[in-house]
Amino acid sequence: MTWLKAIRDPRRDPAACTFPIEYVLMMALIMLCGQLGSRRALARQLGLGRIGSNLWRLVGKAYGDLGCHPDTMNRAMEVLDPAELEKLMVAVVYQLRKTRALDTFRFDGKLIVAVDGTKMFTFKKVHCEHCTHQTKDGKTTYFHCVLAAKIVTPIGLIIPLAFEFIENPPAPYDKQDCELKAWRRLYDKIRRLFPRLPINVVGDGLYAEEQTFATADQAGWNFVITLTDDKLPSVTAQLPPKSASWSGHRTERVHLPDGGKTHRWIDRTVRWKTPVHYHGQIYHVIELEETDEKGNRLYYNRWITNVKPTFHNAFELAQTGRLRWKIENEGTNTQKNGGYEMGHAYGRKGNAWKNYYYMLQLAQMLNDLVRLGDYIKKATADPTASFTAVFAAMETFAMMLIAHLRETEPDFDLLPGSGRFQIRLGFP
Repeated sequence: MTWLKAIRDPRRDPAACTFPIEYVLMMALIMLCGQLGSRRALARQLGLGRIGSNLWRLVGKAYGDLGCHPDTMNRAMEVLDPAELEKLMVAVVYQLRKTRALDTFRFDGKLIVAVDGTKMFTFKKVHCEHCTHQTKDGKTTYFHCVLAAKIVTPIGLIIPLAFEFIENPPAPYDKQDCELKAWRRLYDKIRRLFPRLPINVVGDGLYAEEQTFATADQAGWNFVITLTDDKLPSVTAQLPPKSASWSGHRTERVHLPDGGKTHRWIDRTVRWKTPVHYHGQIYHVIELEETDEKGNRLYYNRWITNVKPTFHNAFELAQTGRLRWKIENEGTNTQKNGGYEMGHAYGRKGNAWKNYYYMLQLAQMLNDLVRLGDYIKKATADPTASFTAVFAAMETFAMMLIAHLRETEPDFDLLPGSGRFQIRLGFP
């Protein structure tokens, strides 16, 4: 709550406003954590029970049942500077680092940060002067897109790190904004917000280019970037035609559960070529292949990296590159199709759509800390309890969260006598 109160209130006379900025932000957070999907749905819930008064209690005040209308919340979100919410995310990341909550998921002593661009909204008519656009068959479509950098983990926890919106400058301009241009700005932002953060940056084939490699080297970052057949032909020409001729390889047999119903063995093989030369620099190529008992390929990918593969780190290095998929699946796909309704703008004017996007990132992270941590065991005092056993799915948890705030006056000191507590994360 201290972090929310520290947000600079952009309204003309904050002291005269009935609802302080921390109330407004908590309201947006509850809407998104509860997967309500729209401000209208939030308004319906506010009219049915005790959510308004519980929001006051959450921000440490007692104002009875007086509730803020979602339109009032939205007007504040329209004028709030998104940089204020960037500060909030920086505080979250620093707290997680301070408590060493993410140390389990490091490779080479560094956190794994995936970078990926995605379309947020699509419009048939121009939304604002900053829209990017594409014309096909005489029809123009307008977009708002964002480039996200998120800490990814093997257990599926995604931590928002920094974001850069892909948007055109005011007209006239020579070329539209694009993902690579946004990546240059995002790189500078990460260096500014997290000057001493050691990271492994992972990305798709778009980032297999000289400037990305050079800036990562300059920052002291590791990079593990997807290397497709059509990228960097001078590098792929250096790869031996026969896998047996690579610099090294290693194979292991892994027993995988398949949905809890059947089990199968897979052969996992990693190969590496070191060194490879690109624009006068020395890099390395590593590839990972998985096959079933009959030799059928189940997975294959190849990466270029500035980390030298060895017999001892090759599997972990390849799995680091593979984690790029988490930002698309557990990140973007979940936010679009997993109940968070990222494609719904929530507010289209001013900065509202950007600020709701930032709050959505925090909402998913908070929900996933409950889902993937040991909070349920601590809250129920039952060492056998799990999120799946209690709630089955995140949608059920979100529905029960809203119902609880609507129908009861919960004790927000969920662990009596314990005060602050730590949610522990780890592999199941």
